[in-house]
Amino acid sequence: MKIQYPIITISSKNHIEFFKSDKELKKCNKRALKNGYYNKLILIDSSSKKYRIQSATEEGTIGILWGFNLLRGQQLKVKLIFDKKIKNIELDEFQNLLIKKINRNIDIWDSDGNLKKRIKFIKSTNSIKEILAKFTYEYYKIY
Repeated sequence: MKIQYPIITISSKNHIEFFKSDKELKKCNKRALKNGYYNKLILIDSSSKKYRIQSATEEGTIGILWGFNLLRGQQLKVKLIFDKKIKNIELDEFQNLLIKKINRNIDIWDSDGNLKKRIKFIKSTNSIKEILAKFTYEYYKIY
């Protein structure tokens, strides 16, 4: 399985995150892993593939002192366990899904007053890859 980055992940609680690399996707803190952050996580990559992560297991720690960080908790590297079924997602389906998720969290997505521009961009774009590239860039610029 070859995931094409950047990607978007969507949790069962409608939480959206963007990742630019495998290394970033597989990094979390101990609490997130324990609380099932990766369980049933939907992942859509730049080649229009839709994956579902069943769960994750600890593979090791990241950083010195066994990954301990006072602010973030223990940092872990995880191994992802995927469903065997991989689906293709069409552009219009992805656009509608993303707009729906954004509308559920308008306060976050319009915090800078650019919600209408974002929605217009999503609707006018010709590829999932282009949408993911723009939003991943914005996401990493903020975080």
